[in-house]
Amino acid sequence: MKILFTTALIIAAATSLVHAQEELRLAPSDINELTSVNAGAGTSGVSGIQTRTLKGDATKSGIYTIQLTIPANVRIQAHTHPDDRVATVISGTWYIGYGAKFDDAELKPLTAGSFYTEPPSVAHFAKTGNEPVVLQITGNGPTGTEYVEAGSASVPAKPNYDSLFANVNGVRIHYLKSGSGKTPLVLIHGFGDDARMWLPLFADFGKDYTIIAPDLRGLGQSSREKTGYDKKTAAVDIHELVKSLGYKDIYLVGHDIGMMVAYAYAAQFPAEVKKLALLDAPIPGVGDVWEKIYTTPALWHFHFVNSPIALELVNGRERIFLEHVWQSFGGDLSKFGEEEKRMYAQGYSQPGVMRDAFEYFKAFEPTDAADNRNFARTKLPMPLLVIEGEKGMNGLLAIQAALISDHLKAIKFPSGHWLMEEKPAETSAALKDFFGN
Repeated sequence: MKILFTTALIIAAATSLVHAQEELRLAPSDINELTSVNAGAGTSGVSGIQTRTLKGDATKSGIYTIQLTIPANVRIQAHTHPDDRVATVISGTWYIGYGAKFDDAELKPLTAGSFYTEPPSVAHFAKTGNEPVVLQITGNGPTGTEYVEAGSASVPAKPNYDSLFANVNGVRIHYLKSGSGKTPLVLIHGFGDDARMWLPLFADFGKDYTIIAPDLRGLGQSSREKTGYDKKTAAVDIHELVKSLGYKDIYLVGHDIGMMVAYAYAAQFPAEVKKLALLDAPIPGVGDVWEKIYTTPALWHFHFVNSPIALELVNGRERIFLEHVWQSFGGDLSKFGEEEKRMYAQGYSQPGVMRDAFEYFKAFEPTDAADNRNFARTKLPMPLLVIEGEKGMNGLLAIQAALISDHLKAIKFPSGHWLMEEKPAETSAALKDFFGN
């Protein structure tokens, strides 16, 4: 009995030692510091998939855990792995199905927090949408990949843009860059979306322009900041980004809050903005019409953000709040797909993002209004295009724009506020005509 007891203690001690050696506590920042490799062991082998090993070695016997970052717009044909694997979606929307042949109808969208299995030797296929996806997969190695669909290993659709970061003006700005044209075209998003709202323009405009589409400070993948949400400061962020990339003279477009930032950019650096397009939002402080806009009951969210419990009310309900904004100021939203809505809702559900978004609204009065009244004393020298929706600004922006420019062209679409979602072809055509002439 004594021998058995002693043996049990030795086994327990040895087991404890092994467990101690395997203890891991990795925060997201720790994981990001791990070395990543392109299409490493345990992946489908598609070039562009970045692999980080969190535990073990997928090429050897034993438990392993890997984290994969799959680019946007990637399609992965049917394949199998020899080991039993389980996976969790960390971010993005992952479309996965089971079967020996890729079939869009069999794909199920899995958002962040979702779980799925990859049983041994069971064929499966997958794709990403317009955003990258991060997965965490655990299996029992050694693993491998065997494609079962005839004719191809994988069909990656390489994104037509690069996702990049720059440290400028004391802020880490995330931006999308696309195209090979000589003229820089800077596109600034607003509330309810991020830089990805401009993706439909990339293929067409990339032939003639180099597109730079940043996430505003505090939003998307840009850094969270305590201050700097007045549009004058946000415009300097973008100006410093443009300068860091080696550009000076630009064409500039802004929508919603991004429109306010675009105006502040053009007002502060008028010689560098060759043409300016402002899309469907008011300019705080400009003209008598501003007070009427600011106090319109339908725009109650302009003031809701000042409530001391506004963030508590929205916390965990970000999608509901965004739906209010999308639906209340939208027209025909049939083209504003569920995938895009989930994508933006996930972005605004990140810690700190909604707080930073609210700071942009809080700055309307008095800061932005005072800055814009000062800017408006000098009219803009560059050609100005205004595009509005009938269920959006419905001509009010054109009234304000006439006070800041003598070179105005105004267009109104039978749509709501979300021009890129409701009228993508028409908006693209209007911008292309404006910048091309």
